Amino acid sequence: KEEGPSLEEFQSSGWPPTLDESSTSNKDYYFNSYAHFGIHEDMLKDQVRTGSYMKAILGSRHLFQGKTVLDVGSGTGILCLFAAKAGAKRCIGIEC
Repeated sequence: KEEGPSLEEFQSSGWPPTLDESSTSNKDYYFNSYAHFGIHEDMLKDQVRTGSYMKAILGSRHLFQGKTVLDVGSGTGILCLFAAKAGAKRCIGIEC
């Protein structure tokens, strides 16, 4: 059975780090994209996406009836509106 280099040998072989700390990471790009209004408009206009959320929530009224709903990362608050329409007693939307 052939064995490759040890972990220490591999790490010291001169490979660059996987993330350049001075550059914008994919995570930063992803989260920063939500700071622009256009992305929210695009999501609201996506009838399949928004309609699927609406159907799922309104089709599960028994789960929302009289409950308190917390939507973390609520964006436009559309899911809170659907939850309220489904009978939630209180809807709290938090956007960072």
